[in-house]
Amino acid sequence: MIINNNIQTNLLDLNKNIELVLKHNSLTNLQLENFLRNMEKNRFNILNEIKLHNKHVEFEYNKISTIDNEYKAEFKNDVLKIYIPEIPPSYKNIKTHTHKRILLNVSEITKTYANLFGNKVFIYIKVFDKSLTWDIDNKYIKPIADALVLSGVIQDDNITKMFYCAKGEYSETPHTEVFVFDGAKIDNFLEIYSTK
Repeated sequence: MIINNNIQTNLLDLNKNIELVLKHNSLTNLQLENFLRNMEKNRFNILNEIKLHNKHVEFEYNKISTIDNEYKAEFKNDVLKIYIPEIPPSYKNIKTHTHKRILLNVSEITKTYANLFGNKVFIYIKVFDKSLTWDIDNKYIKPIADALVLSGVIQDDNITKMFYCAKGEYSETPHTEVFVFDGAKIDNFLEIYSTK
């Protein structure tokens, strides 16, 4: 791949931020948060540039694989299952670009399921992280519902069209799994999936 100017600018900016961090023996919490925010912004921009590159290449083997390629959606047994290869940011870190990537990628992979649900839906979200000491209520999961509205899978995310549950789990591989289905079928679903 030829590195275009936008990617090069983001890589140089990321390199500059990393060098600044490495020069200091210690960082304040604010400095660390700013570094992580800038790093996530660079990541967001680089992944967007790669996505644009992939749209314009002639041959499939010239495409560049990224984390965006790991987002998956399938509809089986009246349940739309979505695999997100990352975890939602915490509320204190919503200024990062992670929530934008989740929103855009979930919307992209679910647009083929537009108008799938007309009734009130239930969204069951399982967040898997590599720790036993985190709080599920600190995760910013709003982009998931917003993405489903954006793609047309659900009509709206207001109280007349949607309700949800979020569950935290431990895993060596941090990721998120989302299950969307007709809200009238919640009892059967929870009986099957809450123990998995």
